[in-house]
Amino acid sequence: MQKLILGSGKPLIGIVGCLHGNETIGSEIIEILKNINPRAGSLILVIANEEAMKQDKRFIGTDLNRCFPGNENGNHEERLAAAISKELGKCDYVIDIHSTTADTESFIVATKKEALKLAQLVPINKIVFMEPVIANGKSLIDHVRCGISIEFSNNVKTETAKEIILKCLQNIGIPESSAPLAEKEIYSVYDILKKGNIHPALANFQQTTLEGDTFYPVLFGEKEYKDILCLKAKKVSTQPSLQFQNT
Repeated sequence: MQKLILGSGKPLIGIVGCLHGNETIGSEIIEILKNINPRAGSLILVIANEEAMKQDKRFIGTDLNRCFPGNENGNHEERLAAAISKELGKCDYVIDIHSTTADTESFIVATKKEALKLAQLVPINKIVFMEPVIANGKSLIDHVRCGISIEFSNNVKTETAKEIILKCLQNIGIPESSAPLAEKEIYSVYDILKKGNIHPALANFQQTTLEGDTFYPVLFGEKEYKDILCLKAKKVSTQPSLQFQNT
């Protein structure tokens, strides 16, 4: 794990890349952020799973984003999770950077309703509220005060992704009453669709009906999901207030 602290004071914001070693966009963005001077507060920049990065693997022994808060006496990823939890536990906000092999637009992931206000400050249109059907409450953002993950599409350029992160950091420094409230689409993942003998042609965030169940596919086509065809989500809100209400 690499760590660098920039600036001082509050808010303290953690930026994390490469929880999955083969998702290198996080390390690329962090290399750029190392050269900025925070306008307010401070940043902790963390490149997480360096060993998996060197081997161009998602993980070495255990998926790092499925074993938080970690175990100091565990395997490679479990020890990393414990160290990262200790570093980021003091952060006011955490932004966890990912990328996907799926054919999808970029989106934000939240696992706590309190994090939806932070998600609002990211200039990305879609927010996916993740019920504990994938990480079972063991992802990084489940174990920080207020955290989101950003799942960048497979064709996004590093420069574009960097500008998105910088805009979010700028917005965090704006008083809440004057922060931008662009309308977002919010989806809630409630189940998974496992792979079978027949693989239907689905499109991410396009409503579909299978076996009487109407849902929006999320992460259809993700190559790292060996047994999962996609996540199943309901569209729950398009209101800028981000009051999370099931419909």
